[in-house]
Amino acid sequence: MIRHLFKLIWNQKKSNFLLITEIFFSFLVLFAVLSFILYNYHNYTQPLGFKYDKVWQLWLSPNTDSAAHNIAVQQQMIQRVRSFPEVEHASFSNSNTPFAFSQMNAGMSYKSKKDVFSEVFDVQDDYKNVMGIEVSRGRWFGPQDNGSLHDPIVINKKLQEELFGDEDPIGKLIPIDDSTQYAVIGVVDHYRSYSEFDPEKAAYFHRINLEKDKNSIWNGLVIKVKPGAGVAFEEKMVRELSRISKDWTIEVTTQEKMRQSKAKVTTVPMIAMSLVCGFLIINVALGLFGVLWYNINRRYAEIGLRRAIGASSKQIRNQFVGEVLVIATFGLLLGLLLAAQFPLLNVFQLSSVIYWESIGAAAFLIFLLAIVCAIYPSRQASKIFPAVALHEE
Repeated sequence: MIRHLFKLIWNQKKSNFLLITEIFFSFLVLFAVLSFILYNYHNYTQPLGFKYDKVWQLWLSPNTDSAAHNIAVQQQMIQRVRSFPEVEHASFSNSNTPFAFSQMNAGMSYKSKKDVFSEVFDVQDDYKNVMGIEVSRGRWFGPQDNGSLHDPIVINKKLQEELFGDEDPIGKLIPIDDSTQYAVIGVVDHYRSYSEFDPEKAAYFHRINLEKDKNSIWNGLVIKVKPGAGVAFEEKMVRELSRISKDWTIEVTTQEKMRQSKAKVTTVPMIAMSLVCGFLIINVALGLFGVLWYNINRRYAEIGLRRAIGASSKQIRNQFVGEVLVIATFGLLLGLLLAAQFPLLNVFQLSSVIYWESIGAAAFLIFLLAIVCAIYPSRQASKIFPAVALHEE
């Protein structure tokens, strides 16, 4: 039976070659789209390490160059924000707060580990309470760090693994320059702030000390508001802060809005790629359906003769489904030769699991498509009566 199928396919090699080519390119497109989708899905299912519910973001921008004046203003602003009964916690930070289109990075070294790339987050003591961050080892920043000889930092587990390996990081000193060393005081398990679809990267939190940092202006202010705080409170807060900082620009948004905006950066391309892929798959399905229907009409006498010599309806149906599956297999084998290079060569540094899952899912969809396209024409072929077919011939 297999030899017979190959012979039939070879006799129609021109039309079948075009189908094999279409299936080959369809498999590659499916593989690429599924790899992208599965990569983002795997990242999406990982914990963020913080909570963004009821968290507001204030963007602060001074319009004067007086450093002393601006520092005094930001100290008054944080005190006023914390005094509002609607506010539970508040913390200054840099512009790279969760879901912001901003990143800060630095290289770190420890013993033999050189230039480990890490994200940097400058935050106040209350940032942990604002974002609901859980410290798994050690502790978070506190007033006891005011007199610390070395700048305290809290690192995530990813940085711990890349910088310290199996060593206990608590209490370790990390040289930054000739006069500065960071002291690790705590570890958080996870912290993915750039996007829900972004992989976790090495990161650490550096403490903001308004009394010590006399030359720094922090343009990010995150606040945790109580349930029920809405537009009325937002207007009151901006009005009060504008009185303190008459020459500052103040913008207010929520972490939820920022999350939705950042998610569109990933979901919109995924939808666009899926639509293009779907259009290609529809064309392949129409091609398979059309070729199979044409073959049935052209081979009417052959089908009638087979039925006359004893072939059952099931055998006729299985023959045409088998031809389509063999054609699909040829296209898939060519695609697999190329797609298998991605996990083997670690292309784009993605997990090999994602590549193999994408290969399996793409192959399954191609075979499913082939079977669906072959069902109706093959059933029509199986209903051909020998007498009618031979009489027409």
